[in-house]
Amino acid sequence: MTKCLVTVGDLVVDLLLEARLPVVADGHQSSPSLLIEPGGACTTLLAARALGMEAAALGTAGDDFQGRLLLDILAEAGIDTVALVVPTESTTTTVIALSDPVQLAHVFLGHYGEGPPIKFTAQAARQLERADAVFIAGYTLVEERLNPLVEGALRFMESSAAPLYVDVGPFLGQLEQAGVEEVLGAADVLILTDDEIRFVAAGESDIDACRRLLDAYPDLRIVLKRGPAGCHLLGRELDLACPGFPAEVVDTIGAGDAFAAAYIWAELQGYSPAECGTIGNAMGAASVAKAGAGRNAPTRAEAQRVLDTYGTGISLT
Repeated sequence: MTKCLVTVGDLVVDLLLEARLPVVADGHQSSPSLLIEPGGACTTLLAARALGMEAAALGTAGDDFQGRLLLDILAEAGIDTVALVVPTESTTTTVIALSDPVQLAHVFLGHYGEGPPIKFTAQAARQLERADAVFIAGYTLVEERLNPLVEGALRFMESSAAPLYVDVGPFLGQLEQAGVEEVLGAADVLILTDDEIRFVAAGESDIDACRRLLDAYPDLRIVLKRGPAGCHLLGRELDLACPGFPAEVVDTIGAGDAFAAAYIWAELQGYSPAECGTIGNAMGAASVAKAGAGRNAPTRAEAQRVLDTYGTGISLT
């Protein structure tokens, strides 16, 4: 049976430009490319669809050009937006992403969408009822207008059998400790990078801090993304490094979002922890070989090609 992933949050548009970093005052540049793509959790949704999952967006988009563009792109990909709220005269969260292909670095400059509070509705509950997995990106947890939706979703998930995946991201550091503890208590799987450990581990920043975090939350599983080095999986009787794959890097934007989709897909398909980490790493490697995110998220065939090239023996069928 096809599995369904539901994301909770607002939809994001990325304006992607190549740039030489750092950008300085009066340092005028001309970018050789311009991409306008769905960003953030939209990339996770599109990558999930590329892997063959059903996908639904729960949250909001703006009543503006960016919002209409996103809705058209998601509809074309077959992503369910029936429970998405589009308040009149609201705006879409928009991010200018500057990517330096030489330094393999990027900078985000973003503006949160504006509009009324987004409530948790009966339609939202129906979407969560059919979910096999639920995904929340960290920036969603600090966006004030989404608080009613997020609080309702977290309450709903308390009695749901579907696992909740939370991708920490750089913005979770804005939460008070009580908010962090609420997230840790609600999540089944925490996805984060080494730089983000301190946001959930009381300022500590090494992998041992993750292990200590599991002493307080023994049912939690942690997926530590480590870029080219792959990922490290931690949980009850689980402490496993999954090596990454060599890749000719074009752009790292969206790689983490694509990794999350592949890792979730693999867990729902019943692959072993080592295979789940390896599949996520393959999706990440396929992602960095392409520019941008959104509709450029890797396909299942592209991830399979990475797995086959390095003789993993894993089949994504």
